[in-house]
Amino acid sequence: MPEAPRVLISIQPSMYAEVLAFSIGKHRPRAEVSVLGPSEGLEDALLGVRPHLVVANRVRGTASGEIFWVNLDEPRAGEKLELLGADISADGYSRSVSNVTTAHVLAALDRAEKELV
Repeated sequence: MPEAPRVLISIQPSMYAEVLAFSIGKHRPRAEVSVLGPSEGLEDALLGVRPHLVVANRVRGTASGEIFWVNLDEPRAGEKLELLGADISADGYSRSVSNVTTAHVLAALDRAEKELV
């Protein structure tokens, strides 16, 4: 059996991360999903978890070529955020979306999982 895809989620607010982790688990039950707390460092988690997909608010140069990622816009205090944008990068595929959905994250995970085969 192929290796299970590993997903690392590091987004704020933390409720978004928990809901996304639940949704990924429901739609892709083989995936191993890790959620970082606000005080945990993304760089250290990348080394420990060795994720295939990272969903984060800031991917500051931490994503290497073999990691697929969804870089979510960060909600700003005091601003009403009607649409949540994201930059998605997966195996040479790159796309910006103005209203990211769980379907976008699952599609990136599917691309990452194809690389495992």
